[in-house]
Amino acid sequence: MSLILEHIVGSDEQGLTVEILLKRHFGISSGLLCELKYSDRIFINNKVCRSVDTVETGDRVTADVAEYCEDFGNITPFKYELDILYEDDFLIIVNKPGYMESHPCHSNYETTLANAIMYHWSQNGEYHKYHIANRLDKGTSGICVIAKNRFSHSRLSEQMQNGKFQKYYVALVHGKLSAPDGVIELPIGRVSKSVIKREVRADGKFAKTIYNTITCNDKYSLVEIKLETGRTHQIRVHFSHMGNPLVGDWLYGNGDNEKEIISRQALHAGRVEFFHPLTNEKLSFTAKIPDEIKNLINPA
Repeated sequence: MSLILEHIVGSDEQGLTVEILLKRHFGISSGLLCELKYSDRIFINNKVCRSVDTVETGDRVTADVAEYCEDFGNITPFKYELDILYEDDFLIIVNKPGYMESHPCHSNYETTLANAIMYHWSQNGEYHKYHIANRLDKGTSGICVIAKNRFSHSRLSEQMQNGKFQKYYVALVHGKLSAPDGVIELPIGRVSKSVIKREVRADGKFAKTIYNTITCNDKYSLVEIKLETGRTHQIRVHFSHMGNPLVGDWLYGNGDNEKEIISRQALHAGRVEFFHPLTNEKLSFTAKIPDEIKNLINPA
């Protein structure tokens, strides 16, 4: 399957190089451009060209950005009924359950989201590499955005860096927050001698979390969160530092003693907003709060 980017050269673009055109109109990264160049997938009027070739008014410049795969590499397909929110030739958006890893890891190479997506693609006769744009921890449920090719992944990564990829979460935390709405700006860094644990520390990286309380009772608060930065475990670290750890969080709270209440941290990626990598259309997706979180503050 080919995925063709196409641009007709305007009179004000005459004399520009193909490289400048592709970067200007499609945001193609230098790395991908290099790959396309050496695999003869850039064309002027259907003839293979170099990235340094110049164009004339009316020329048709095209680039094939598909990734040509014959199999799924080392990711074995796993039969699983996915909750697919959206899919096209560039993206697949999935609502991940809170007990599933986002991609294969040392403890699980067979039943992750990546394995399930490979099975889904195999049923449609598709073969793609797995480019996840917003990886979620195993214990976090919600929306995962996966690109089907390097072009899409690069465009999504660029949006994350410039703040155009917006991520909203819902978390159930212990107690009532000192301020029902607010902004947490505290630097986060790795805990000394720990592989995974983070903490608020002066020499950490800047981290900003915006939140507002949706509802609360005597035990818990349900909060909506917008991340302005994407540090590892940012939400979990910030709310634990504030004295309101997430319910079920074994690493930053009391989750080991709350397994009868919930088997994971009560965190859900409920909404994402970004621009389509090709059309630049603004896309917005939502995923309902799982009952295992919702019922703790609003019992059915």
